[in-house]
Amino acid sequence: MSRVSTFLALSWHDRALLAEAVATLVALRLALHLWSIERLRLWADRRGTAIAPAERIVWALRTAAVRLPGVTCLSSALALQRMLSLRGYGSELHIGVNRQGDRLAAHAWLVRDGKVLIGEREAAEYTFLTAWPAGGSSG
Repeated sequence: MSRVSTFLALSWHDRALLAEAVATLVALRLALHLWSIERLRLWADRRGTAIAPAERIVWALRTAAVRLPGVTCLSSALALQRMLSLRGYGSELHIGVNRQGDRLAAHAWLVRDGKVLIGEREAAEYTFLTAWPAGGSSG
């Protein structure tokens, strides 16, 4: 089945979530170069009440992220945090660091209700540095 056929076979709701995920990731890629960290945090914390199942939002973001070039752990985590916040779900974006030889590496992952939603594979290798809550008290 082609990608177009697969996309068209999705429910209208899943197609809309996937399109939103792509648009959010593309916009965030530009915003990461133009906006301050504080402005990005405020953008990710825009709250709403339009409820969609959190697991479908995670699915849409993961699906879009693996198909777009240049998506980073930070852009994925911020985009997912924004999409969840817009639907009334709380989350925490975690930032961690790890020494790799003579350089310091950073990683971002998103947590909701104690569960890592995105960035989980690498999260265990990084020392927690800070968290940015958004969308409510869950995290």
